[in-house]
Amino acid sequence: MERQFTKLLIMEKTIELFKSGVHNILPSEKIPLDAAKDSSNFYTKNGKVVLVHGRKELEEMGAVGTTTGLHVGYKVDGTKIIYVKFGTVIKYWSGTAWEDCITGLIEDAEYVFANYSSLSGAFTIVSGVDGLWKIVNANPASPIDVYNSAKNFKGYVIVDRGRSILWNREKDKTGLYGSWIDRQNSTVYTAVSNEVIGTGNGATKTFTNTLVFKAGGTYRNCFAITVTDGTETFTDNYLGVLTGSAGGTGTINYATGAISVTFNANVTNLQNVTCNYQWEDITDNGILDFSYSAPRQAGEGFQFPQDEGGDAILNVEVGQDGVYYSLKSQSAYSLSLDADDTGADNLVYRKDMGLPNFRASVSTNRGIVFMNTANPTSPKLTILQKNKVSLDVEPVELFPHFDFSEYDYSDCSLSSYDNWVLVFCKKQGADNNNSILMCDIKAKTVDICSYSGKMAVQANNNLYVSDSITRTVFETFTGFDDLGLGIDAYWEGKDIQFTNNLNKVRRLRYKGHIDPDQIIGIYIAVESGAYSKVGTIDGSQSYVNYNDILTIGSQMIGEDIVGGDVVDSKYGYYMEVKIKTGKFRTLSVKLVPEGIGYFDFDLMTFWDILTFENRIPKSYRTKQ
Repeated sequence: MERQFTKLLIMEKTIELFKSGVHNILPSEKIPLDAAKDSSNFYTKNGKVVLVHGRKELEEMGAVGTTTGLHVGYKVDGTKIIYVKFGTVIKYWSGTAWEDCITGLIEDAEYVFANYSSLSGAFTIVSGVDGLWKIVNANPASPIDVYNSAKNFKGYVIVDRGRSILWNREKDKTGLYGSWIDRQNSTVYTAVSNEVIGTGNGATKTFTNTLVFKAGGTYRNCFAITVTDGTETFTDNYLGVLTGSAGGTGTINYATGAISVTFNANVTNLQNVTCNYQWEDITDNGILDFSYSAPRQAGEGFQFPQDEGGDAILNVEVGQDGVYYSLKSQSAYSLSLDADDTGADNLVYRKDMGLPNFRASVSTNRGIVFMNTANPTSPKLTILQKNKVSLDVEPVELFPHFDFSEYDYSDCSLSSYDNWVLVFCKKQGADNNNSILMCDIKAKTVDICSYSGKMAVQANNNLYVSDSITRTVFETFTGFDDLGLGIDAYWEGKDIQFTNNLNKVRRLRYKGHIDPDQIIGIYIAVESGAYSKVGTIDGSQSYVNYNDILTIGSQMIGEDIVGGDVVDSKYGYYMEVKIKTGKFRTLSVKLVPEGIGYFDFDLMTFWDILTFENRIPKSYRTKQ
């Protein structure tokens, strides 16, 4: 007969701080007490575990397909504009709908976008296999085709320190190119004075015309507009709006030169309406002019071969030391330019690191983060960062407690969002990206979000994710439902061994905040067996303190959860559920949302732990 005795000791074990995220390499018994051995759509922040927010479409769900470019540009006043490539078209978000910007592109071609601002305005450079475009962000529907075979190339472009860096030329996959440095002076800006755009007849207030600068070169755009009839003068706000000194109104399209002004009073008979402005051509001594003299002069373009290994340059990132790191599939180069732009060091940086594709890296304020798949069976999220002692930039493996090999990175992309680096990838065997790894470098945590996604950009407090299955862009981590449904999620704690003996637990306590409409199912499992439901955390019950209010917004940003358009209040709870277990060596807990609404927990207590004899659990015993 089995001996039945209980030590006369009532124990508890409390987890008061959740800071570890998911640990999935070591056996579950060996991971930190507050860690999850697995989870989906929960994240760890500020000592608590929080249910992720949901998604909503910017426009109704698109056709089956994917996106091959996503970007946020900005106007001179900081207003953001979202660009996306759906199939053969690059579109921009007008605030209510996707509008065409660039058409006739290769269907599956990937595209790169780069922001640039100067005295002439705020722009987005678009680059890919089909060519180069300059978008004046004040006029996103009027892109300027700036491909000039005598001055630049088709490839991928970033803009840094007043010059463009280009790679991925079809004819030179291992070449790195630099443009002229934009001097932002009269060498690239041309001034036009007193151009006549109309003549008064004493009965007309409105004058519409097209400035003639465009006739002299298709690569040009104008800026710094003033218009006058000698009485009222219009000034330019660089947002396409002209404002008259006497209350008149007007518009200017900086890309096409289309101009229209309406004076406050009729313009006098035979009085000329004149316009002063400047124009530039960035393919002529500008940031899309890659030409250089022989011998080359400071500030001109350049070209460096990076042929080691023969593999193509996949992406170029700017390091903390200002060096350009060219990341390839099996190696990396570094290019450092002298301060006076007359010399450079073009070196093989590493031969033991590489990317799965060109979107699998991102430059952050902590360093260049990338998915290192040089050893494809053992992928590592890695950062190139300065050594605090030597100040050299060195590769450092991140999150050694997380098994990145569980995922496929063939269509991987990395993006920055608040404290996180987001890794878009797919579970092994999946057809499309279906996971977002939320990696907090400072907190050293990885959490798993099970949303589909190709890539992401952040605009203010909003995260926009382009889908990996449909031609849709989602505003993500927003609201408390996912496309109108409850969020499919779970959090699974470690296999806890309370003592070296067998144990029973009679009560389980949770504390945190919850929405009145949310219900969380509580499940337990012993000895890594099947889970059984033992209770719920219900936001409508009496253990919810409606005086303990957590006011939050719809966006998952910041020290808590703030921002967004919707503000709601969630309430504190502290609850206990009675549970029955047989004698066990290890026990784990799983939480599953059943409703729609906010939920977090910041304390978990196992109460009334009874300790028994030191024996093998019954399920493991065999008779010899």
